[in-house]
Order: sequence, then C-alpha cells, then structure tokens
Amino acid sequence: MMTDTPAPLAPTDGAVADVTAATEQISLKDDQTEGHVHDENCQHDHGEEPAAAAEPQGRNDYDLLEIRGTKEKTTDPLVKAYFEAKELYQGAMERLNQIPEGADAELIEKHKDDIVSVTGDLMRAFLMDEKACVMNQRILKLAEQYEAYVQKYNPENTSTTTVENEEEGAEQSNTIYTKDSVVFVIWILFGGQQFSHCVQTLGFAISEFESLRPRMLELRASCHMALRNYKACTEDLEEVLNIKPDLTEIHSMLGNVYYATHQAQDAISHFRDFVEAAHPDSRTLPNAYYALATLTLQSAPSGASKKKSNQALKQAAVLKEAQEFYAKAQAADVRFKELYGVPTGLNEIKRTAVMAFQARSAGRNGILSTDSTPALLEASAALKKSFKSPGISSCANCSRPDNVANDDRAPELKPKPLIKCAKCNKVAYCSKPCQINHWNSAHKNTCNKK
Repeated sequence: MMTDTPAPLAPTDGAVADVTAATEQISLKDDQTEGHVHDENCQHDHGEEPAAAAEPQGRNDYDLLEIRGTKEKTTDPLVKAYFEAKELYQGAMERLNQIPEGADAELIEKHKDDIVSVTGDLMRAFLMDEKACVMNQRILKLAEQYEAYVQKYNPENTSTTTVENEEEGAEQSNTIYTKDSVVFVIWILFGGQQFSHCVQTLGFAISEFESLRPRMLELRASCHMALRNYKACTEDLEEVLNIKPDLTEIHSMLGNVYYATHQAQDAISHFRDFVEAAHPDSRTLPNAYYALATLTLQSAPSGASKKKSNQALKQAAVLKEAQEFYAKAQAADVRFKELYGVPTGLNEIKRTAVMAFQARSAGRNGILSTDSTPALLEASAALKKSFKSPGISSCANCSRPDNVANDDRAPELKPKPLIKCAKCNKVAYCSKPCQINHWNSAHKNTCNKK
C-alpha cells in the first residue's frame, strides 16, 4: 500500500513501505534517465548551480571521462573516489542479481551472508559518492531482505530504539537497527527526493554514529539546499568544515550558497579558500573563479576622480584582480572541455561574469574603446545594485529566496513576493512562521518604524 508517512528513524518491519513515496520517484527517474549520456548535445548545464542537489541521483559528468578515454589524464581525487564507488556499486549489483527476490524465512536463511555482504558494499559505495550509486527497484527489494535478516538474527553491532506509534492509544514499539539499515533508509529517501523525511533520519544518524557525522551533515546540507533552507544548509556545511577542514569542496558549496543569498564577503572568503586548495581539474573550479571575478568586481571602489589618488590606485588594483580571476576562469573552462568534451554550463554565475567582463564602452565617436576600465566600472556599479541586502532578496530567517506559496503555485501565474516587515520594510520572509520565528528571536529588538 502506498503511503506518504515519514520514514522511521531506523528500519522496522515494513520500513520500505514507509518510504514508498520515495520509490515512486525512483521508478519515474529510472524511466526518464534510461539511456541518457551527457554529451555536447545535452540541453542542461554542466556547471555547478546553488540548487544542484535537487536532483542527487543519476549519471555523473565523470562518466564522460570514461566514455572519452580521458579518465587517466587527471589525478583529481574526486574522480578517483567516484570511480572507486562506481566499481564497488557495480560489483555489488552483479552479486545482488544472483540473490533471488523475496523475504521469506527460508530464503533469508539460505542467502543471509550474501545479503549482508552486498548491503555492506552498497552502503559503502553510497557513502563514498552517492552520484555513483543509482537506486532501483532491486535495491529496494534488498532493503526488505536485509530488514528481515536484522529483525530475525539480531546480528552484532545492532542497537534498539523506541518508535512512537502515531495511532491514538497504540503502544510504543522497539525496533532493532544497524548502521547499514539506517544508511539504507537515508539512501532510499535521498534517491527518491523525499528530502524532509531524509533530514529527520539524517539527524538520527548524526547523533547516533560519530564516524558518519561529517558525511551525514554533508548529505543533510544537500537536503536543506533542495528545500531552499539555506540557513540550515550553511550551518551544516560550516560544521563539516569544523570537523574536517581538509574537505575542500565544502568551501565551493558554501561559496555558492552565500553567493545565491547575496552574502558577498562570506562567498568571497569560501571561494578563495576553495581555489587555493582545489585540484586544478576540479569540475567546480571554473565556477569558483567566475564567482570570484564577479564578486571582486562589485567590490571595486567608486568615485575615484584623480588618477593617482589612493582611491584610484585601490580601484585599479581591484579591477586588475577581478580580471585575473576571470582569466583563470576561462583557463579552467578550457581544461574542463579538454577532459569532458563539453563546456561548463552557462549558469547564473558564469553568465553574470561573461556579461561584465566582455562588455566594452563606446567613445564619443561611437567606436568601442580598447580600454576596458570604463565598462568594468559600469558593470561594478550595476553589480553593487544587484547585490542587495540579504534581508530583502531572501528570507531573513531561513534565507529562502522566494515565498513558500510558490511551491504549489501554477507556473503560468506570477510568483508571490517575499513578505516584507510592515513596520521597517527592511527585511522580508518566505512565510508567516518564519516571520514570527525571526521576530521573536531577533527582529523585535532591531526593528524600527519607517
């Protein structure tokens, strides 16, 4: 029977039935992505967008390296991790296909060792790189088999938790779970884009399994990003860096979120940290350089009237640095195309940078000037206006950039705007609950009438 109830904190009898909303999405995506290979005819972006986590499953652009025979031409550790996860996943799937379907006691008894082994390898592959592991119906059947095994044999390293029954008058029940069974639920929910339910289960895993904490925080941040809860997303990613400062790609993710929410200084800080430590073949390096070019340009001082004044010298230095970042972005783009055979996608960050740095001003005679400075200063002024206060361009409580009512709004209708504070008109919110929460926690102490 299909349900839309949240998944339990740990698998119980019928745990897969509790995530059937996710299985519907998995089945649909299986049909939509079958046979698709990223190539030069793709109509979607190959760059990194702030909301990329909204579709966490499917083929990865790294597969292009294998298709084109360029996999051995890069030493990018993320490429290596992806293909190691993919090899582990594929090997486990070959063994899984040798296990008959079904969860009756006799079948579980006969194949229990294989069920445990395959489950363990699939969970390890998912934790290494979720993009290398495509959820499908056979894996969902394995979840039922592994659950039956855990409940019957109560293997080593299991734990027990109390599960609340939502039915009135029903008693609490205990459930047995393992680390793999919890990760399995997370994978099913994440693959089925049931992000709200996934956040709940990830919270349990974060508190329960210390060794998984950084990875679980990263996955929960992806869920928050998909739900447009950017504040919670950044909190989780910052916590990941506190635990494992060497996870360079987290800086890129944070830079994108801060850029999307118009928090320029935080975005600059994380993008700088990223480009300093990133592998030169990183897929996200062009995006980071384009962002730094734009962010640096918009920070250029204005109003420098004298050529050799301190203001003019500072302005020239900032423009020069911005141009250097743009040149590095273009070089990284060239390297990306050498490896992947396609250009990076024209996302909002790249589009803004290209428009700013390729513009030229016309002189009085109508001929385009060879001096890029006037055009760059014009672009800088325009960017300053576009980087509004985050309180106006996004929810002051959760950083969501639009009204929650738009989730269920027909696409042909004009989107509903953010809800501005009626007293000061300086902050805005995505919903009434966010407005109330922010008022009680902070805004009532700083709000001034017009």
